[in-house]
Amino acid sequence: MEYGLVATWWVAVVGLALFGLPVAAWLCSTLPGRGAGFSLGIALTIVTLVAFWVGHLALGWVALGAGLVALVVAAVLAVRAGVEIDRRAAAEALVVFTLVYLGVVAVRSVEPGITPAGEKFLDFGLLTSLYRAPRLPPEDFWFAGESLIYYYGGHFVASLLTRLTGTHPWFGFNLSMAGFFGMLAAGAYELAGSIAVGDRDRPAWRAGERGASDSGSADGSRLTIGRAATGPSARRERAIAGVTAVFFTICASNPSTAVRLVVRRLPAAIRGGAATTLAAAHSQLVPEWILQPIPRDYYYKAAGRILPDLYTPFPLFGIVRGDIRPYLLSTPFLVVATGVCYAYYRTPEAALARRRGLVFGAVPAVGGFMAIVNTWSFPVVLGVCWLTLSFADADLRSLLPPDGAATVDRLVGVPSDPAHSTARGALARTIGAVGITVVVGIVGVLVALPFLLGPVGSRPSTPLVVLEAAARSPLGSALLVHGGFLAVIVAAWFAGLRDRVRTPVAIAALLAYVVLVLSTPATLVPFALFGPLLAVGWYLLATDREVGFAGVLVVAGLGLVLLAELVYVREGGGSRFNTVVKTYMPTWILWASATGVLLPRLVRGRGEWSWRRRRQQVGAVLAAVLVVSTGTFGVVALGSHFATADPDERTLDGLAAAEEEIPGQVAAIRWLDDRSGRPTIVSAPGLAVYAWSASPAASLTGAPTVVGVSHEIQYRNRTAYIERARAVNTIYLGPDDWRADLLAAYDVEYIYVGPTERARYGDVRSFADLRGVTVALRADDVTIYAVNESRLPESDRNASV
Repeated sequence: MEYGLVATWWVAVVGLALFGLPVAAWLCSTLPGRGAGFSLGIALTIVTLVAFWVGHLALGWVALGAGLVALVVAAVLAVRAGVEIDRRAAAEALVVFTLVYLGVVAVRSVEPGITPAGEKFLDFGLLTSLYRAPRLPPEDFWFAGESLIYYYGGHFVASLLTRLTGTHPWFGFNLSMAGFFGMLAAGAYELAGSIAVGDRDRPAWRAGERGASDSGSADGSRLTIGRAATGPSARRERAIAGVTAVFFTICASNPSTAVRLVVRRLPAAIRGGAATTLAAAHSQLVPEWILQPIPRDYYYKAAGRILPDLYTPFPLFGIVRGDIRPYLLSTPFLVVATGVCYAYYRTPEAALARRRGLVFGAVPAVGGFMAIVNTWSFPVVLGVCWLTLSFADADLRSLLPPDGAATVDRLVGVPSDPAHSTARGALARTIGAVGITVVVGIVGVLVALPFLLGPVGSRPSTPLVVLEAAARSPLGSALLVHGGFLAVIVAAWFAGLRDRVRTPVAIAALLAYVVLVLSTPATLVPFALFGPLLAVGWYLLATDREVGFAGVLVVAGLGLVLLAELVYVREGGGSRFNTVVKTYMPTWILWASATGVLLPRLVRGRGEWSWRRRRQQVGAVLAAVLVVSTGTFGVVALGSHFATADPDERTLDGLAAAEEEIPGQVAAIRWLDDRSGRPTIVSAPGLAVYAWSASPAASLTGAPTVVGVSHEIQYRNRTAYIERARAVNTIYLGPDDWRADLLAAYDVEYIYVGPTERARYGDVRSFADLRGVTVALRADDVTIYAVNESRLPESDRNASV
């Protein structure tokens, strides 16, 4: 185990977070804790955005140095502005980050290998390509000579941290994973804790502190948060909400594993029927498997494959699997963007300069950065921003120029009087929020413009398609996937209604909802399940101030889930697979943070730490059931994960799997990795995406190959891929003059002949007989030939390839 590297990475990321602390406090001065848990995410956003823009001229230490200088400058400016840092909140964030960081390190040290499974070849290829690239955009390691067509911002962050710590990418792959999940945990703790305390003192804040500041300035540059947010009770409330949010963000899963265990222990008379019902709702289980004891080598992947032909992973699933997929890497920054939105939500109306800075500066900056990390997350940020603008206390029209506010009023026939509160007034606010969000989106696009005009702009078109009714999620599967969070949402909404109407009316509404869900035709079940919750959530947000920002997170998640049941983007094979994955993960993050606020509130009641005993008991039972049911997966999956671990063989070396699975190629891969720059190689096309034949030389070194894994068909098109595959076939099998032409046309420096090449092309003709080609390395199962283009046989170099 490389303990020195673990310590080095911890020191590096904590150091970045320390410089991010004053900037976070500057942006989030209206929040309890002053955004301490967002400090690392904010720091990495600044560093990476600057490095991204500079990186189009030069990468390496030039871009990284520019990003670090920008962070230091931002921190100095924040300190000079007189920000106040909540040291206790910073210490809490550090503890949360460290515990999760070390926990993920421990998990990955058992199985650190970079394998073809789960897109790890793609993810590591992105990381090491960015590490080796001289400038942006990086060259595609599976399509030499062309720019990468993929969202790479999160992997760019990992490459910068790898360079900063002087780590080899094989180790940086696992260490960056631990850093990202630690950052996510710290952010979730901060977001939920801030909402729990901030929403509690929101009425006093609005009435007594609008425009207040430590210095008495009207711009609110040094806003206080009030005694209610800093006393012992508030600290306890913040800690409980934060820990709850971290549990549901990092440690929880959907309840499918717990349901499976319960079914096995039912009375024999009903056990078989229950197993059949559960199997029908779970795409990867059959009744026989459910009734059998869970084996020691638990098949944890079934928990993410409940919906038919779809994929619904969660953070713990990614930790066990060892993923640094873009939809996971974007989650810490989604929490930061949401935290910035909450800072706006909490900012008094009179602090106009601060509100405008947050809406038109901070939110689009983080959102634009997320477009580079995972383009799908950008509209999610815009959606959260729109809801924030719609339900914040401050008059929305104050953000607009006078003419713009008057235009909105005329469109809906509402007087300009901000105190005028009618249905039309709410409509005006919603329309105004849409308009401002469009402006935020435009600024965010400008932040990410080189990326959006480059890699994303050159991808094949991906049309928006209406989902067929028969393809919508069935009730049983939807409950298995979303049931844990739905229980909290239903209970919270019921409690909210109960506080506004008589108990019989609230109970009648709940029963009507259950009847509606059970009686709705299968093709409309998602709308019956999520639609009423969305409507009630919107109603409570508009009419009940105590619902607060947690309601915004719940409504945002419900909107994402319903969106995936209505339409999808046709990519990745033409199904809604990617749409579900890319909307489900941010929904999980938003709902996990909301649960950190709502679940303790259900247990203790609203307001002070005392409530009617009956409600406390119901809330406590619900909390216990949810913790057990959603925590079962972690106990079983991690228990299985560590069961076969050998303490003496733990490592964070990502090449460990290759040393076990393809030992005859490791020496050649290490030799190729030692070559400077990005030498172009030629190897057999990786037709089997998730096999060790999937271009291991390019995938594990970042050296671009002429054509690699068939994923490139999705990124480009089938014709382009087949054309290159034919060219590679000719290089291995064709006449010498054709081979020479193609080697020169693609600027090939090394020819890789390993087990896959020999299996595919039979008795490969010796390249050593071709003038200009010599043996560079013979090691175990691999021969690598070096190509001297100037000595290749002369032929028609302008011939089409």
